[in-house]
Amino acid sequence: PEGVNVIGFGLSLERPTMIKYKIDNIRDLVGHKVNLDMVKKNPICRIEKTGGVSERQLQVLNKRYDNIESRLGYIQQKLKNLGIKTDSNSLASNSSQSSLPLDIVIRMNPARACRSPVYAVKLLRKAYSVFTSNHTHSSVNKPGSVQLPETGVERGVAEVKVTLIYANVNNTEVAIGNTHIQGDGNLLRYVTRLVDERKDTGLYETLPKPQLHAVDDIIDRLTNTSKHNVTTLVSGQLSKHNFLLPQADRPNLADILAASLSEEHGLGGGAVSAWIKRVNQVL
Repeated sequence: PEGVNVIGFGLSLERPTMIKYKIDNIRDLVGHKVNLDMVKKNPICRIEKTGGVSERQLQVLNKRYDNIESRLGYIQQKLKNLGIKTDSNSLASNSSQSSLPLDIVIRMNPARACRSPVYAVKLLRKAYSVFTSNHTHSSVNKPGSVQLPETGVERGVAEVKVTLIYANVNNTEVAIGNTHIQGDGNLLRYVTRLVDERKDTGLYETLPKPQLHAVDDIIDRLTNTSKHNVTTLVSGQLSKHNFLLPQADRPNLADILAASLSEEHGLGGGAVSAWIKRVNQVL
C-alpha cells in the first residue's frame, strides 16, 4: 500500500541458476513463457562448487535408484502382508531363463572393493549377453578401485544387466528383482547356477558330491573376508596343491572366490600369483 516501506529478501535461486546455465533472460527460466521441453529434458539444477555435467547426471541417477529401492520395499511389504513370499522361494524362479532379461544390482562398500563382481561378469558372459554399468551412491564420497568391465553389449539387447553401486553398506548386497542375497560367495553361487542352466561350467553344483561339500565348506570359511583368514586358507592349501581342493586338476567356485579376495587384499608371491593366473584361464 502507499506509504508502506518493506524489505524483500530470499535465497535468490534463480540468478545463480541463470549464471550456472548461461541463461540471460529470467523469463526463460520461470514464468508462463518457459519452454516446457527444456524443463523436461534438463536435470534438476544443483548449485555446487565443483562437479561437471557427468557428476550431476550421476547424482540424478542415484536419486532414481533410491526411489526405485523405496518402491520395491513398499511392494515387498505389501506382498508380505498378503502372505506372498518374495525371498528364498523366488530365487529359483528369478534365475530361470524365462525371466530374462534379468537385472542384477550389486551394492558394495568402496573401502573393501572385492573383485567378485568382475569374476561374476566373466562367468555370465560364457552363456549370456551382458550389459554392465558402474555408479557411486551419494552415501559415499568416491567409488572403490574395482569397476565392472565394458562388454560392448547395448543395454536394450542384453539378456543380463549387471549394475555395481558403491554405497555405505557393511557387506556385499545383491538384488535380483525382489530377491536379496548377501556376500561375495552367494553372488558367485547364484551366477554359477544361472550359467549352468545353459552351459555346464563344472565349477559348482555339477561337481561330485564330496567335492561339492568341500567347495561349500571353503566358501563358508571365506565368509570371514579378513586378510588374515584369506591368507591363512590360501597359503595353507597352495603349499600342498595347485588348487584349493586336494587332487583337483582345475579350479572351482571356491578358487574363484578366494582369488577375488586375494586380489582385494593384494596377496602375491610365486605360488599365489601362478594360482590366480590359472583361475583366470577358466573364466
